[in-house]
Parts: sequence; C-alpha cells; structure tokens
Amino acid sequence: MAIQFRVEEEWMEFYDPTKDWQLFSRKTEVRYCPLTGDTSRILEYPLGKLNPPDYREIAEKTRELGCPFCPENLFQVTPRYPEKIHAEGRFKRGEAVVFPNLYPYGKHSGVAIFSGRHYVPLDEFTEEMLTDGFLVAKDCLEAIHRVDPASIYTSINWNYMPMAGASIIHPHLQVVATPHPSNYQRRTLSAAKQFLENHGNSYYTLLLQEERERGQRWICENESLGWVHSFAPQGQMDILGIFKGMETLAQLTEEKVRQMAKDLLVIFSYLKENRFVSFNLSLFVPVTPSPGYQAHVRLIPRTTLGMIGTSEINYFKVLHNEPLSLKKPEETAQELKREFEKHCALTENG
Repeated sequence: MAIQFRVEEEWMEFYDPTKDWQLFSRKTEVRYCPLTGDTSRILEYPLGKLNPPDYREIAEKTRELGCPFCPENLFQVTPRYPEKIHAEGRFKRGEAVVFPNLYPYGKHSGVAIFSGRHYVPLDEFTEEMLTDGFLVAKDCLEAIHRVDPASIYTSINWNYMPMAGASIIHPHLQVVATPHPSNYQRRTLSAAKQFLENHGNSYYTLLLQEERERGQRWICENESLGWVHSFAPQGQMDILGIFKGMETLAQLTEEKVRQMAKDLLVIFSYLKENRFVSFNLSLFVPVTPSPGYQAHVRLIPRTTLGMIGTSEINYFKVLHNEPLSLKKPEETAQELKREFEKHCALTENG
C-alpha cells in the first residue's frame, strides 16, 4: 500500500484517585502524517462543553470606533495597489474588495473583504459572500503573477475571529504570494514530488481513494472536491478538502469555488452546533504546476479549554512543533459526514 497510516501507542501507568487508587493505564497516540512524516498526538482527554465568547458586543464597539473595512471607511483609509498590478488600485467582485495589506506577510500580501457587513456569525455567511471573496482573491493572485512570475508560492488564508488571530472583527481573507515558501508549502511540495516519483501517482488522488475505501475519516465528495479528516491533525480538528485533478490557480473555476463555498457552509453549521466560533483556513493553490501536488484547503477550528479559557496551544505545539488533539479524527469525520448527509437530505426535500 502506497499510503501508510502509521500509529505508535504510548501507555502510562499510574494509581488513579478517581478509580479508588487502582492501577490504571492511559493511552497517547503518536500519528505520522502519511505525506510528510510529521507527527501529532491524540490524547485521551475530555474536551468537555465549550464556552465560546460572544463577539456581538465587541463587534458593535469596534464598528462604532470606525472599522477600516466597513464601506464608509474602506476606500478612504485602505491602501491601493500600484497601477502595474491594478489600474484602479483595488480588485472588486460584487461586494468583495482586495487591497494591499499595510503590514505585509511577504512580498505580495493583500486583504480581501467579503462584504460590507462588519460582523458575520458562522451561520450567516452566504454562498455569494464566500464565492466572491475567494474569486476576487484569485483575481489578485493572477494579476500579481503576471507582474512578478517569481512569486510562485501562493495561498488564500482566513483567520476568523480573534481566537484565530484576526485583529479585526470584520471578516476578511489574507492573500499571499511570495518567492519564499512557508514551511508547510516547502515540505508538502517536496514530499508530493517524492511520492509521485516513488509510486507513480499523486498522493492526494490516492489519499482520497484510500480514505473512501476505509471510511474511517471519509466525509463526503462531489465533482469538485473530496473531504476527509486529516489522519495526523494539526489541531483539535483538521478538515481537508482536496480539489480533484486541480494543480494550479488557473484551474480554480467559479464552479469549483462555488462548490467549495457550499461545502464550507455545511462545515460552518457543524462548527456552530458544536460551539466552535473561530477557525483558521488556508487554500493552497500554486500558480505554476508542481509534480504530484494538488490544490487543497485545510480548516482547523480554534477554541479555548475549560472555565478559565485555557489556550489549546501549549509548549508541545509552540516549542516542539507537534500539535495535540483531544478528539479522535475518526469521531469528528463521522459527525461531519452525518452533517453533510443531513444537508443533502434537506436540499433534496426542499
């Protein structure tokens, strides 16, 4: 089998005061990413009922103070691109707008606004909002590539809400094009090329085939994407959508973006139902083809733990570069699968 789902189990023994001081063993799973070999750990720890913050009050305050992304301020306070990138300085599609980031993440760093609404809860995003937002980000990346073909490492990213690193409540995407890959891009591009050389097929295509057959982490698929839960998650959940047969930005059609938007709305519904109110998302889609690589999107919900709002990220992730998950990927995948099935049933009956 080309794809290896490697798990190593570690067991710790101790006398448990919650079990009348009986000798007890508890397991930790060390999982290896089938593509890169990077490890993550699955802990037997009760996630418990989440207590998400209510952002409505702070959203109203920040709007009143003068949000730079709201329509009344947007074109007065946000920067413009040079004419060589866009004649009018900003990219527009529907209500969506892209402009340069005042504090860039790299050589080309843009901000994409979905709509004029300052605060959009998870269950109030629309297909049009998401479609226009991602498409206008694509427009920006294509224009940058025409001007600077050396900035080949491209991505469209989303920090939704402060818990995920958003400094502004108004929902927005981060558009990045740079000649220097991120660690994730460097490792996955290299590993995908090596996998193709070793096995004669794309890792991403084989992963969908294998996960579909196993069913453990399989969520759903359509003509554009296949959705699975990552075997070695990078967070409490790690939802992976692989675009079928799509290698480059030019192949990201409106139809594919719209399908991704529809799927994301179902995922958002699941997150809200489980009391998640924040997430990080990245769409990795190169402007030039790379052997064995396929465009894909990853979404990781963000939360805090317990009554004192403990960060889910501790020394293991920050200093050991090894993420921890308190819930098995297989459980999340089955729950999400049912969410998609429920949504399909509602659509057919509606």
